[in-house]
Amino acid sequence: MAQVELSSCADGCINRNNKHQAELEELVEEYEERFVRGGDYVTRTYYQQDKARLAELIVATGKSLAEAAYDLECAFASSYLESQRLKESAAKDNLEESKRALNELDIMSGYTHTGPVPCDIDLDVSTVNGKTAIVTGGANGLGEAYVRALVQAGVSVCFGDLDVEGGNKLENELNGKAKFVKCDTTDWEDQLNLFETARAFSPSSKIHYVVANAGIAAKDEVFDYNESGPTKPSLKTVEVNLHGALYTTKLATHHFIKQNGKQPSQEQEDTCLILIGSGAAFLDVARGPTYPATKWAIRGIMHSLRRTSHYYGSRLNVISPWYVKTKILSEEAFEQVKSKGVEFATTEDAGSCLLRILSDKSVNGHSFFLSARKWASRGYMDLDLEDYEDELLKEIQKDQLANAPPEDGLMI
Repeated sequence: MAQVELSSCADGCINRNNKHQAELEELVEEYEERFVRGGDYVTRTYYQQDKARLAELIVATGKSLAEAAYDLECAFASSYLESQRLKESAAKDNLEESKRALNELDIMSGYTHTGPVPCDIDLDVSTVNGKTAIVTGGANGLGEAYVRALVQAGVSVCFGDLDVEGGNKLENELNGKAKFVKCDTTDWEDQLNLFETARAFSPSSKIHYVVANAGIAAKDEVFDYNESGPTKPSLKTVEVNLHGALYTTKLATHHFIKQNGKQPSQEQEDTCLILIGSGAAFLDVARGPTYPATKWAIRGIMHSLRRTSHYYGSRLNVISPWYVKTKILSEEAFEQVKSKGVEFATTEDAGSCLLRILSDKSVNGHSFFLSARKWASRGYMDLDLEDYEDELLKEIQKDQLANAPPEDGLMI
């Protein structure tokens, strides 16, 4: 986003006889400095702390200061829609409209890249308490870790899996805080039932978070060789990992739009779709193209949807796990990895990574790597892979977005 010249605000908009002039000019200078140093995310964070003080100044000084506040707000209004709304409010000689415009800066904005999300911080999960989540493949392994972390944070969880025994056992253990539904994610009707059951289970009849976790890693039949001739490969991995994830994405976005509508507003509740990728989504994995293909595709889903999810008050992020000891691979396969001295990630850190994303509604469009702790002190990090620093690629991306501008609306 281009920097806005805030110094003109002090020259043209402020009544110089006003006793609050010096304070506003100081605010303008502070925000200009913070914007240059820290970018939109940091500026917006500071702004939330000073919003009450700026609103008091508007009440005390009237239209000229409201116009000045509008110029200030433009420095971090990160979408065209927000900027237009603020401009309309500032054009009116109406203090209540100006205060309303300030409050509306809490509306979720379009995707902007401001660098990696800090992960070495303590979490405040109070914002997720009382919400409702869906987890696919939630009966064991990483899915179970996500279910447990969510329940511990006060979230009602409806989880699906083909493992009926494991699912029922986990539901019983969690004492009414989670609901198990038998679900084959490659079956559309099964997923429809999972989402409807979740809505019925939800205390608010709403779905706030969806974790598209279900996945498999089968023997790769695409890259093999048979002397007698090629045989048709099984693409079950594609059906589960990609087709199933697309079904989950379809249903999640449907419910989020149904709940929040298609235009940003203060009434929208934060929602988030978490897609589970893999280290194979960005690392070379020799001799097995099928599984990595499905996980690179997961990143593609996120890239396609992250720039318009703000219209319906939502976010999309990816968690890509490193080696974790779960049932997705055989015991022999894990022993092979372990014998090479590879340090595993943990299921406990997976749950923390999920809560890091869900508890901060500014986190949108990022890929998190669930890693060994030798690489990240908390067991997860934002590798900052999803945006390009190369100027040529930035230019190409700009032209691509010009073909279908996100500001044209949610559905075009």
